[in-house]
Amino acid sequence: MKPARSIAAAALAATAVITFAPAASAGTVHEICAQDLYVRTQPAGVIIGTLYRGDHFELSRYSPSGDWAEGYAMGHVNQRGWIQAGWFC
Repeated sequence: MKPARSIAAAALAATAVITFAPAASAGTVHEICAQDLYVRTQPAGVIIGTLYRGDHFELSRYSPSGDWAEGYAMGHVNQRGWIQAGWFC
């Protein structure tokens, strides 16, 4: 019976990770809802541009913490960079 409990526990742990993952999917284009949002070279790195409300961002991945999103910043920036997560419409 112990192996079955281990499998069930592992399944619940995997479900918890999936449940709390950021809602946006990699490879999708999202609209920015912030008034303005800095684009950086890395999480909390050097500012390389600014996205404005209505600009778009093609998401590639999230940082391990889920606090930052990496991808292609369109609009006034037009290059790859990192933004604070949570500002998609």
